[in-house]
Amino acid sequence: MNLVISAMQAELSATIVALQPTEIIKYDDIKLYQKGTWLFAISKIGLVNAAMSLTTLINDYAIKTIYNIGTVVSLKKRLPPLTILLISEAYYTFADAQAFGYAIGQIPGEVSSYHSNETMLTLAETKILDSQQAVLGSSDIFIDKAEYFNHIKTKFKDKIDVVDMEGTAFFQVAAKHHLTMISIKIVGDYLEPPATSALILVLIGFSCNLTVNSNLLTLLFFVFHLLVVAVVLDKLLFVSVIIYHFLF
Repeated sequence: MNLVISAMQAELSATIVALQPTEIIKYDDIKLYQKGTWLFAISKIGLVNAAMSLTTLINDYAIKTIYNIGTVVSLKKRLPPLTILLISEAYYTFADAQAFGYAIGQIPGEVSSYHSNETMLTLAETKILDSQQAVLGSSDIFIDKAEYFNHIKTKFKDKIDVVDMEGTAFFQVAAKHHLTMISIKIVGDYLEPPATSALILVLIGFSCNLTVNSNLLTLLFFVFHLLVVAVVLDKLLFVSVIIYHFLF
């Protein structure tokens, strides 16, 4: 089976509406849908949630190929909001066991970084013509402080292009099970310290059924980001449809 997995409900909502898969009520912590040989799953935010959800699905279903789609925050001005990215390499941005001889970003005993399948990357580039390759950094820290931003910039020598809170965990689990995987992301916002990624806050709010505090965002700023969210969700749907109908 093929699996499309995202962390947030908002990231797959347009896809679910468009493709009309059947919801499978099976897990307390995983939202799961199926259409033919395709599964669509929502893991919830965070590295542990991502790892546990994907491991559970791999154990319960004969998954052969994994597609992670979702949003990321860009650390590079050359990757503005709405850019479609093919993740070529992924790191844990706050893993640091260099004192024991490991590389920055490397979990002890594991590989130093993870990669999308080369064949899938090449094929995706031919189907998603406006996409670019990028290096992903994942952690359980929401990057909203200058110290976090500077840590990633300096420790990784400016190698990390975008950040999220689950992608590398998906890669690690896929690698452990020797499964083919590609991660395709949409840039939701550009982060430059000490600014906060308002767009991602809005998406998280939608996914958790939260109301965004008016003290955090002015009304006009919030409305603007709602419009951007609509475009981001449209691009996520575009990526899902390309994967489902044309790519693999």
